[in-house]
Amino acid sequence: MCATEVTGTSDATQDVLHVYGDDDPIMDINVNSSALTLTVYDKVGNNDILDALQRMDPDNQGNKEYNWNNIYPTSVWVNRKNTANSQYSRGFFYKNWLPVPASPTGDASAKGTRSFAGNSEVMMEYNKAILGEKIAVTSGASGYTGTLTYTPVAVPGTSTHYAIRVLAIEEARSGDAITSYEEEDLTITSTMVTSAKAVVIATTDMKILDGPSHAYVNYLINESGVYPDIKGTYPGKFKKI
Repeated sequence: MCATEVTGTSDATQDVLHVYGDDDPIMDINVNSSALTLTVYDKVGNNDILDALQRMDPDNQGNKEYNWNNIYPTSVWVNRKNTANSQYSRGFFYKNWLPVPASPTGDASAKGTRSFAGNSEVMMEYNKAILGEKIAVTSGASGYTGTLTYTPVAVPGTSTHYAIRVLAIEEARSGDAITSYEEEDLTITSTMVTSAKAVVIATTDMKILDGPSHAYVNYLINESGVYPDIKGTYPGKFKKI
């Protein structure tokens, strides 16, 4: 997706506790949520964001209706490039972003733009690039297994967790159209994603689903190059595999 402007903010409240006999109050900051605004060109190539909010496959060439009374939260990440534009040096992750779309704007001689603004969970920031990738998983003795495209980097603060989010997905299709879609946000364990690119979802990892066909994994990478050279084989969780 080509965005013309990205604006991220966080909302916080300050707790002040006055202690009797002490001139200095105890103060704390609670960050409650983050917000993200994307301004994009209103063109067919940017319809991926519309499809993601409506759980549609962007590769589906059939007729589509975007009903803004029925939108779903999606996770968004923003990767920042170095000064040479040769590698990503930082990543920002907005989990469960739920925007309100605006109508296209622009004069008759200009390119139309539209904005998407909404809240998300508290933004997480990393000094590595973030990648999202949908993979097919197959059932076996150890659970449901698949393989990532790139070598994941361990999440800071741990040497055993190699993903920042893992979704188990059950989907059904009629051609390219998604007819049924369910996902479960999993609690990441030390064996779920490994440094060898392996993804293993044990049956005990799931509380809702019982037979996933795919997994969608957000993970950190340390690779030379930028988009479109650096991207998952299937970068969207509604892509057909």
